[in-house]
Amino acid sequence: MNIEDIKKHLLTISQFEISNIIDNSFKHKHHAGVLNTENDLTHIEIHIINKNALKKVDIHRVVYEKLDLFIKQGLHSIEIKILN
Repeated sequence: MNIEDIKKHLLTISQFEISNIIDNSFKHKHHAGVLNTENDLTHIEIHIINKNALKKVDIHRVVYEKLDLFIKQGLHSIEIKILN
C-alpha cells in the first residue's frame, strides 16, 4: 500500500473532485494506534471540491467505501477537508 495506490482509487470517484491527497503519516509515527502496523502509510489528508453540493456524510461514505481495502491493510486516519 502506498499513496499512489490510494490516489488511483480516489481519482475514480465522479461525484466530487479530489484536489489533493497528502501523506501525513510522518506526523503520527510514534502514536499508540500505529506502533504495531506493518505499513508506513497510516494517515492521509484529502482535499475535496464539492462541485455537486453533496452532504458531508455522503462524501465521507463514498471515501470510506472506496478506501475500505486500505483501511483493512492499516490505514488508520483519513482527514477529509471539503472545499466549496
